[in-house]
Amino acid sequence: MYPTWLTADLVFPDGNLVEHLTAATELVPEPLLDDSGQAVEIAECIDDGYNHLWMNALHFVGHWADEAGRADELPTEFWLRVAQAAHAMEFPEFVPYCHGKAKGLPHQDPGDLMAAFSTMPSVVEVSGELRELCLAAAEHLLADDPATARMLDEIDLDALAAHLRNGVYDRLGEHLSELFSDAFDDLFALVTSPEFPAERARHAWAVIGPNPFRVVLGDGMFPSTEAEPWWRAV
Repeated sequence: MYPTWLTADLVFPDGNLVEHLTAATELVPEPLLDDSGQAVEIAECIDDGYNHLWMNALHFVGHWADEAGRADELPTEFWLRVAQAAHAMEFPEFVPYCHGKAKGLPHQDPGDLMAAFSTMPSVVEVSGELRELCLAAAEHLLADDPATARMLDEIDLDALAAHLRNGVYDRLGEHLSELFSDAFDDLFALVTSPEFPAERARHAWAVIGPNPFRVVLGDGMFPSTEAEPWWRAV
């Protein structure tokens, strides 16, 4: 189950896992595939039958296109096919990002993320340690520049994100990122829960959009695959 703001108006294509992966691959323009650096990886995954890594590589193509300002080269169906494949392989972590891109939601960066993180308790019920971490992020912003008080009070995400991009994140990025790392699991669960209010979708997308996932191998003699946000997986 995913929040309605992520799934409303989307029409999900039928097909089995390989059909979804094949269709998604065919929807990637060749120049974009070449520029993303994933052409060889995808070909090898197809030959070896590594469907989880095939999906992972397609997700990388999509995220690379978003970062490069070329997201409009990928059609809605590409994202829906990747989402269906991730769902079929029980990698639900990948799905919210894919749904958001299928809906054409905008590129998000650390400014958007930290603006949402620092104001989350002002828009939804947040309790316990997660609330304290969000409030600590806001306190860092206030200590750096008292002028952010108005932005925080008015929950002005645009102004806060622009403020962060204008040198603030360069100064505070290490402290904010440490707080966010501790908060991420609970925060991601919060914004992707079916109960997350649609009227606060901007806050949710600001958390989801900068945090795509990657398939990684777990530890052990017979390691299984699992999903990790990219910044943890590298």
